[in-house]
Amino acid sequence: MMKERRINKPQHVKSLMSEQINVLRNNDDLNPIDKARSIAYLANTSLSAYKDGEAIEKLEKIQKKLEELQ
Repeated sequence: MMKERRINKPQHVKSLMSEQINVLRNNDDLNPIDKARSIAYLANTSLSAYKDGEAIEKLEKIQKKLEELQ
C-alpha cells in the first residue's frame, strides 16, 4: 500500500510529478505515443508548480520586507 502524502505546496506537486514521470518512463507496456503525451503533460504541470513556487517565495520575501518597514 502506498504511503498517503499531503499535496498542499508547489514543491509537493513537483515531487509527485517527478515520481510519476519516472513510473511512466519505466513502464514498457504503455503505448509510446500515449506515454510521451502523459510525460509531457506531467512535465508541464511540474514546470507550472515550479513557477508558482518561485512566485510564492518572492511574494513572501516582499511581504516580510513590508512588514519590517511598518
